[in-house]
Amino acid sequence: MIRRILYLLLSTVILGGLAGAIAFYAFDFKPKMLAEVILGAPVPPETVSAEAARTDTWQPQISGIGTLTAFQGIDITPQVGGIVTEVNFVSGEDVPKGKLLVKLDTQTEEADMRSIAAELANTDTDLIRREALAAKGVVARTELDTLKTRKRVLQATLDRRRAEIAQKYIYAPWDGRVGLNDIALGSFLAPGQKIVWLQKIDPVYVDFTVPETDFGRIVLGQKVTATFNAYAGESFTGKITTTDARVSDTSRMITVRAEIANPDKKLVPGMYANVLVDAGDTQEVITVPQTAVTFSLYGDNVFVVNTVKTTGTDGKEIEERVIERRFVKTGSVREGRVAIESGLKPGDQVVTAGQNKIDQGSKVVIDNSIALKLRDANTIQ
Repeated sequence: MIRRILYLLLSTVILGGLAGAIAFYAFDFKPKMLAEVILGAPVPPETVSAEAARTDTWQPQISGIGTLTAFQGIDITPQVGGIVTEVNFVSGEDVPKGKLLVKLDTQTEEADMRSIAAELANTDTDLIRREALAAKGVVARTELDTLKTRKRVLQATLDRRRAEIAQKYIYAPWDGRVGLNDIALGSFLAPGQKIVWLQKIDPVYVDFTVPETDFGRIVLGQKVTATFNAYAGESFTGKITTTDARVSDTSRMITVRAEIANPDKKLVPGMYANVLVDAGDTQEVITVPQTAVTFSLYGDNVFVVNTVKTTGTDGKEIEERVIERRFVKTGSVREGRVAIESGLKPGDQVVTAGQNKIDQGSKVVIDNSIALKLRDANTIQ
C-alpha cells in the first residue's frame, strides 16, 4: 500500500514537471527565441524619392498684404438740393472729364432770374433818364447814386441766381469710372447726398503693410509685384511711391503705397493683394523642394540620405543609404522651393517623398518615380 502511494506521488511529480517544461517552452522560451530571430533578421530598405539641394540665385524680397485704392476717388454730391430732372450716366461706365452726370430742377431760379433781369432793365432805363436830368441840375446827385447802388445789387443778385443754377448741373471733375446709380428721375436730392462714386483707376494704388524691421529696406521707386485671387497665375508690377509718416504703435507695422499701371482696368479698388517688393541685390541661396521640409513648432527638419560603406555577409564591401534627420533653418518660399539658411550644403540628398515610412537610421533605396505617383494620386483625390 505504501509502495503504491509512493509510485503515485512519483508519477505526479514526473508528469507535473513534464507539463511545466512543455508550458515553459511554449509560452516563454519559444516566443523569446522567435522574437530574437525576427529582431535579428535584416530589415528591408524603404523606397523614397530624393533630390539634391542646389544653389539658386534669388532676388531678396519683402512680402506684404494690401488693398487696392483708387488713384482718385470721390462721392459725387450736390451743393444744393433739388428735384432730379436728368440722369446722364450708366452704372459702371467710364466718363470723361466735364460730362454732365445729373441735372436738378432749375425752374424757380430761372423765374427769379427773369424777374431780376426785368428789374435790372427798368433800373438801367431809369438811371439813363436821371443821369440826363442830373446833368441839367434837376435831380440831386444822391438820388442818382441810389439808383446806381440798386443796379449793382440787382446785378449781384442775378449773378447769384446764375451760380445757383450752375450748381444744379453736376459734372464729372475728371476722367473716371462711375459706380452704381443711387438716384432716380423725380427724386429729391438734399445738399451733400451721395449720387454716385467716381473712381480714377488708371493707375491704381496698392497700400500694404510691412514690419518695422523691414522698413529700412524700403526705398522709393523699388519694383513691386502684386498678385490677386481674381487673376490666378497673373501678376502686376509697379513701383513704390510713398510711405506713411508713422509706424503703428500697436502692430509695429508701417503702410507703404505703390502705384500700378491699370490700362485694361482689370483691377478695382478694394481688391485684396499679395505684394512682393524687390529689395537689394540678388543673392545665392541653397534651396530644396518644399515637400522635403517638415515644419513643426520644435524646429524645421529634413531627412538627409547618407551613403555609408559596410561589409556584407559574404565579406564584400557594400554601400547602403542611411537616413539622418537634420534640423535646418528655413527662409523664404518661392515657386515650390524653400531657402535653407543653415543645416544643408549643396549636393546633400534630401527625401522629397515617403517621409512617413522612415526615421533616424532607416535604410532606404531611391526611386524618384514614386514622387510622380504620389502627385498623381493626390490629383485624383
